[in-house]
Amino acid sequence: MTPQLQSGYCQDTNAPLCITGCQDACMAMKLRALLAVPPLGLVVRCPGNTGGLDAVVQWVHQSELSDSTLFTEPGEVLLTTGSHLPGPADAAAAELDQLCDAYVRRLHESQVVGLGFGVGVHHRTSPEPLVAAARRYGLPLFEVPYEIPFSAVVKAVSKSLSDAEHAYLRRTNSAQRRLITAVGRSQVPQSVVRSTAQIIGGWAALSDPGGRISALSPTAKLSGAQAAVQAHLSSGQQVSFPGADAGRVCAHSVVAEGRLLAVLVTGANNELDPLAISTSMLAANLMGIHLSLSGRLQHALDSLRAPLIGEALAGRAELARQLAGTLWPRLPLEPLILSCVEGPSDKISRLPLNEFAAVWGSVGGRLWVITAADQALRLATSVAEQGQLALGSSQPTAWNELVQAKHQALNALLADPQSATRPALLDLLPPDQAQAFAQATLGELLQSDAADLLQTVRAWAEQDGSHDRTAAKLGVHRHTVRRRLQRVEEILARRLDDPSTRHELWFACQLADQFTNQPNQPDQSGSAA
Repeated sequence: MTPQLQSGYCQDTNAPLCITGCQDACMAMKLRALLAVPPLGLVVRCPGNTGGLDAVVQWVHQSELSDSTLFTEPGEVLLTTGSHLPGPADAAAAELDQLCDAYVRRLHESQVVGLGFGVGVHHRTSPEPLVAAARRYGLPLFEVPYEIPFSAVVKAVSKSLSDAEHAYLRRTNSAQRRLITAVGRSQVPQSVVRSTAQIIGGWAALSDPGGRISALSPTAKLSGAQAAVQAHLSSGQQVSFPGADAGRVCAHSVVAEGRLLAVLVTGANNELDPLAISTSMLAANLMGIHLSLSGRLQHALDSLRAPLIGEALAGRAELARQLAGTLWPRLPLEPLILSCVEGPSDKISRLPLNEFAAVWGSVGGRLWVITAADQALRLATSVAEQGQLALGSSQPTAWNELVQAKHQALNALLADPQSATRPALLDLLPPDQAQAFAQATLGELLQSDAADLLQTVRAWAEQDGSHDRTAAKLGVHRHTVRRRLQRVEEILARRLDDPSTRHELWFACQLADQFTNQPNQPDQSGSAA
């Protein structure tokens, strides 16, 4: 399963943002920085409105037109020598004021961020009406010395853009390498979350699809992360900026083939810059790949673990012991505790079983865990922390005693108030008692030469004592069924027309099927070699 690539929008320019970079606007220099370039010697005549010098310079454009709005774009600095403006001797003061006002107004409306006036060509200095108009409209105005060509200003902005872009790409490349390295470590979710937080200089958290935080960086606050995850989940978006501090928190859905796998939330004390956002997006994509592949691997492992645990519970544990270290982290040492867990599958999946020396698998809708006795309390604590899970555990046991331990665990599970289901009566009865009851009830019918009689009794009990239905099930004549049942009465010395007898025989047949399928309890050393 391949995760869907995520995309978002730059907070400064609302321009599309990808995981490898951002629009040049996010990397352009501010007007204040341009004015501070020492070789240019630019002189500020009007700083403009509050924050005007902090405007981002997208580019520099030169024009001597009285109306250049058709050739300028928002965010540009316009350079002019003022050739279109008459000098004081060539026009009346009112006319010059009107021309300068209209000129600056048009620049302001076209969202030019600054006006550079080249002095010494047509005007010795910036005309006062032009400076006054710049103050009225809040447009920053600066002078370019005569000896400085406009091309030098253009080159300064171009170099700044190029340097910023190269620096950004280097930082992005470094961030990508660090995140890819994090995916290669153990405990991938925690490793990626921690590395993401370090790269962006803030915090990060990962939640499951239900909103439960599964990994948290040391700098993160659990309450804040939970609130951001819930806000994101309710937004229905792939990428969102949840909460009151929208620019300081960003959330990303980790999705594979239309299925939500997790939510990655990142945040910082300051505004998240494009690198922080693209780093978060890359981390979310890498987490999607990891969770997708690990989910498929986990499903395959569970498919292999289940039958092996079933064999172990039936008294054949040797193969499961041999594969410990492959299907499970470590083989537990005797004495053992067999535990049975039931409850919501999503909560069972959160149990940190890989942290135990344990063998586990699901059989009959329940999770069975074999641990060393000294780890049983730790497992019980993990189960209690999840909530809504029921737990039943056996007494200390050995590998060749798991059949008996299974019944102990099921009886303990029955006593847990969290248990929503009830184990079958056949599972609750200890094996030795079950076998004794079956042998006492069926007697000679358990011998090999009485197989037809036992088969007939089993079918007759299952068909509620009907001779016709029993004959149909066995494929014999009803008189054959009658003769066989008469022979059974003779062997058992019991009348079969008593309903209680029929029920006892049915139960005994079920128990006989169970213990005859068990091994003859082979001699196992019990040591975990």
